[in-house]
Amino acid sequence: MAGEKRERGTAPKPSTATGSARIGEIGRAEERSSAFGQLAQRAARSSCTILVTGETGVGKGHLAKELHRESPRGDAPFVPVNCGAIPESIIDSQLFGHAQGAFSGATKDHVGLVRAAEGGTLFLDEVGELPASAQTRLLRLLQDREVQPVGHARPLTVDVRIIAATNRDLREAVEQRAFREDLLFRLDVVRIHVPPLRERAAELDALLDQFNREFAELYRQQTLEFDPAARERIHAYRWPGNIRQLRTLVERLHVLCPDEPVTIDRLAEVGHAAEPAPGAARSLDEVRYEEVIRVLGDNGGSVAAVAAVFGVHRSTIYRWLQGRRPTNQP
Repeated sequence: MAGEKRERGTAPKPSTATGSARIGEIGRAEERSSAFGQLAQRAARSSCTILVTGETGVGKGHLAKELHRESPRGDAPFVPVNCGAIPESIIDSQLFGHAQGAFSGATKDHVGLVRAAEGGTLFLDEVGELPASAQTRLLRLLQDREVQPVGHARPLTVDVRIIAATNRDLREAVEQRAFREDLLFRLDVVRIHVPPLRERAAELDALLDQFNREFAELYRQQTLEFDPAARERIHAYRWPGNIRQLRTLVERLHVLCPDEPVTIDRLAEVGHAAEPAPGAARSLDEVRYEEVIRVLGDNGGSVAAVAAVFGVHRSTIYRWLQGRRPTNQP
């Protein structure tokens, strides 16, 4: 029955060296077998709630999948939810379900994404974007392990593990009264911070080669050849979109120039990574803002096209545009 707890996901799952290595792939290379990897592996083996923090595109979703795969619930469902992509008007119904007739158009019962993850893991990406009503329902889920679908007479017991991720400062959101403090306390049992790509230079070549092989196989092509100057340019770039942006670049190169060596000129032709300007160091917000404005101009002002270039949701692009502009602009 929907309201009864299941036993699945409770038996320990043997860990493997391969799984541990995969968890360690995210984070500074020198930390793979130390603090970062050990924290992730300990968290994976439990069923505790985990909060994954880090900038957009650093690999929080990949880490969440690996945490689930290595957990006792690894054979049960992993259900990812982008909280920033669901309209506020339907998010309660999408997450927690609804009963037939609960509102106009509810022609049948809807189980909801929480109960779809029964026995497994619910991954709440961009959890800081949840509206107030959904935050309240999520708090009840974390406290009581219950959900009450919209229009349902009684709450239902569920057995899910929550992994949440955010690129926002949730403490700041609490201070701005945009996020519940009690919910933050419930989510923040174990916090794992994923560093940005610019702080993971030792991993950049390995990621570049991994994506190169991935898209060569996808498009049935030879792998691309990056000349040393192009690799140096890629290393010099600050990657405001992080791993997701790097992956998008490699795919674009495979599509637009599959049979040509990747040079600095070729990078410029596909709209990537102008040489860093000399002068005083700029903040990430300034670099990102300038890059978004440049790509907007190259794409006729299309936010959807810019989001595709950076490999992020359109709402993220709007948020970046609302951030701090370069100091030399009014």
